[in-house]
Amino acid sequence: MSLLNGFAGFLSRSVFRKSLDGYCRLVSTENDTTFVSDDGSLASLFELDGFRSLPGPLEITESVERLRVALSAYLARPGHSIEFFFAQSPDLGREEIARAIRQTRRNAQDTGLDLEDILEERLALLPLRLSGERCYLTLWSRPSLMTRTEGKEAGAAVSKRLQGSPSMREGQFPSLALGSLLTRHMSVSDALVREFSTQGIVLAPMTTHEALSVMRGVQNPAFLPNGKTWKGTLPGDYVRARLPSDERELTKGDISNIVWPIIARQVMTEHGEVLDQSTVRLGDYVFSGFDIVVGPEVVVEFNQLIRSVLEGEERMSWRCSIMVDSGGFQGQVFKQQYVGLFAWTAPISNMRIKNAFERLRKVDGAGDTVVRWRVSFAVWCDKSDEVKLRRHVAQLRRTVERWGNCQTDALTGDPMECVMSSAVGISAASTAPAASASFAEALAMAPIARPASPWSRGAVLLRTKDGKLWPYQPGSAQQLSWVDVIVGTPGSGKSVLLNTINLAVALSRQSGRTEENNGLLPRISIIDIGPSSSGLILMIRDALPVERRHEAVYHRLKMDGSNAMNPFDTQLCLRFPLAHERAFLVNLITLICTPDGEEKAYDGIAQVAAATIDAAYLHFCDEGAKKFGWTESHEVDATLKALGFEDDKQTTWWEVCDFLAEKGKLHEAALAQRLAVPTLSDLVLMANEETVTEQFRDMRTPTGETVMRTFQRMVTSAARDYPILAQPTRFDLSNARIISLDLADVVTTSGPQAKRQSAIMYMVARQATTADFWLDADEIRGKKLVGSFAEGARALHLRRVDNNRQMAKLFSMDEYHLTGGLGIRDQLVQDVRVGRKAGVQIILASQLLEDFDQAIQELASTFWFCNVPTEKSRDRICRDYNLGPSIKEVMRCLTGPKGDGAPVLAMMKLRSGTYVQELVNQPGPNELWALSTTAEDAALRRMLYERLGSKPARAILAKRFPSGSARGTLERRLSDLEDKGTAIDDRARQNVVQQLADDLVREVSR
Repeated sequence: MSLLNGFAGFLSRSVFRKSLDGYCRLVSTENDTTFVSDDGSLASLFELDGFRSLPGPLEITESVERLRVALSAYLARPGHSIEFFFAQSPDLGREEIARAIRQTRRNAQDTGLDLEDILEERLALLPLRLSGERCYLTLWSRPSLMTRTEGKEAGAAVSKRLQGSPSMREGQFPSLALGSLLTRHMSVSDALVREFSTQGIVLAPMTTHEALSVMRGVQNPAFLPNGKTWKGTLPGDYVRARLPSDERELTKGDISNIVWPIIARQVMTEHGEVLDQSTVRLGDYVFSGFDIVVGPEVVVEFNQLIRSVLEGEERMSWRCSIMVDSGGFQGQVFKQQYVGLFAWTAPISNMRIKNAFERLRKVDGAGDTVVRWRVSFAVWCDKSDEVKLRRHVAQLRRTVERWGNCQTDALTGDPMECVMSSAVGISAASTAPAASASFAEALAMAPIARPASPWSRGAVLLRTKDGKLWPYQPGSAQQLSWVDVIVGTPGSGKSVLLNTINLAVALSRQSGRTEENNGLLPRISIIDIGPSSSGLILMIRDALPVERRHEAVYHRLKMDGSNAMNPFDTQLCLRFPLAHERAFLVNLITLICTPDGEEKAYDGIAQVAAATIDAAYLHFCDEGAKKFGWTESHEVDATLKALGFEDDKQTTWWEVCDFLAEKGKLHEAALAQRLAVPTLSDLVLMANEETVTEQFRDMRTPTGETVMRTFQRMVTSAARDYPILAQPTRFDLSNARIISLDLADVVTTSGPQAKRQSAIMYMVARQATTADFWLDADEIRGKKLVGSFAEGARALHLRRVDNNRQMAKLFSMDEYHLTGGLGIRDQLVQDVRVGRKAGVQIILASQLLEDFDQAIQELASTFWFCNVPTEKSRDRICRDYNLGPSIKEVMRCLTGPKGDGAPVLAMMKLRSGTYVQELVNQPGPNELWALSTTAEDAALRRMLYERLGSKPARAILAKRFPSGSARGTLERRLSDLEDKGTAIDDRARQNVVQQLADDLVREVSR
């Protein structure tokens, strides 16, 4: 009786369609990925993201052919259907952007950053450049796949399982799948995922809950941005009993109120109404659909249709369903006979159709498989915009008819059924007439070649050229390593991209907290030649509360004592360096002792350096500890007096350091410690110690000089030539969290000492800004500590390690080709090897890929090519990374920023595979001015920041120069001066920038 009741409900809903939910044929689920329909068919949904690597026509053709060969066996006989679904909507893109910015805003507020002008600009501009899209594949398997015997046995098994079951007209019966059909269905499902993945296409099976959420979103676009987050109620889920809705349920003759509601009622939740012969209303939206009635004459890929839609007069919300059924000649036999019988009545057109049939008949089962091809489209708008809907439908129909020269028809008899034909997953039925087509051509016209994105969310918001959002999250679990390499010559957008990623890390979610449970900025270290990062640092600094602006520091280093950074500094209250600090010192001193023009130091120098360093720390923490003296540090003096500190002639700076730390004065303790540790000049003294000289007394260099004498001479020379290294630290970075050091004034590119000096300064800057990145808890727990604050220091540093582990740490270095190529390269390779284990992200930028060491190229997980200037470089990259001709062509077209953003080729080695995509980085005018790196623009920005403040300055610059640069205006003014006979030198250029700044300030004050 229950089966009869269920059949009656099916007739009411699905056959006579007295209600909207009759268009949904799904009645239950069988497992985590499979639905059962009312006729016994099985359906599974997959998320189709597209190609991991940007395909060209040749790659698409090859992939389509391989898919055809692999899958033709499953489509040779009737029973299987594959539905390709694609939807695109500006509203969806707007909501995706809003969601990403909401998360970024929360992160910024948590860390105390006020960047509302930047975030509001992104919210306003990004949706104008993007359209959200969804792409899915549905596999249908029908009972006709089974033999008659299998069908009888499977049906009997289902009837036996349902025997004695109570009535549930409005509920889901579990375990309805036919066993042998389920086996075939799962086999094809696995084959689809496997074969698509083999061709580099991302196809992921969706759970039935995720699929149900997607179906609901397609029916009601208001839910589409939620993706797969809504959860329906399916067999196996807990369900709360509902009050009986009729007498049958009240008398317990039907138990629908205590089981899982029917799927159709969960998907079709809105009221439906037919407005006219082509328009329907579903909830708050109006829809209009049409079908392709005559297929295309030529095969044109789906991406071309997307581009044509985006190039149209208006942006619209639209969707498409392409149904590919196995058994292409089924249902076409009568048409073939008809054409043969009446060929004489229309010898031109009908003979052409007959010839098409003959061609398909010949290839079916030989070089290809013939399938049935049905395509439906729909457009939707807000219910108040019916005029707009009709305009969009007309525009889409014109575009589709140009897609391979198709013909369309919107008059299908039932406009609701036509609209439902373009929905996903609810039914394999379609109002579109079936056409016979080759399987290869059907695949070629399906939306399989979209650019796949491994991230659904990310702090960096990029896009593809055809408007698909492509988020990127630095330092994610998907990456094999946390090493990014950026390649680009000047003017290619390299520095802006580097600043964009650095800013994204600063705005990423952090779990590290202060003792007051406030959010912390991440630890970001930037080393650069020139002021490229100054705009980023100034923006972050000005976005912080006044009392926290010391946390963001940009500094142009000078080779003098006021910028002194003693490389021998240790962690607070530690008498000896940690392992990574000692290794750095050995490398640094060895580099210092490398003769000009040589690639490495003499034999034995590294061993002398290690022995001398160890001796220095031992000496200055014990009997040779440096004696305390008043007036060395006014800040320390004031604190000691306030605390009532009493000293004598034997008091050491280490004792003062411990005393201050015990009193909780950690900053003052750090100042005192600077006067306790060794300096570079102290190594000369230590080299005379018997314990050091005895080991190397007889060693000599190739010049005949003893190793010890060479060591002392070169260290003495370095102490004179590098005053920035030879004195106690004066340049304080201890409280800064985001640091950029500009090395332009302390490196040189000419002379015999150039490479060594550059390498030394890069190495010192790296250590000064990242010393706390590499702290190891096990080492601190096991290290022998001395002093009255020994255990307090251990606890302090363990807390720092724990906090470090919870927050992002980024080391960013531009102009890698200027590092000198000596010891710093080895240090950076080591950093790259251990970076992820220490939780450190590393970004290295240079002009050519060849600038990077082979080890770094092999260990890097992400490459950003802003341009590749030579054919030789392009050939090498394509050969080494197995990239196809389409990628090489993209490289040729990377010519730097344009009006629609800066193109970049991204290559990422991820756990899920290698992704290669052409992307666009397009910050808004306000953000571009904040991150601008050109000298003239940076100077203008600095002048206006000083006179107007950062936000007002960026606002006026963005308004007057929305391209992000005033170079054109400045060049015109300079040209006018030159025409008047004025010599153009640096002073003239500065005056022109100043005059433009004055003009802008006057404009604001009006």
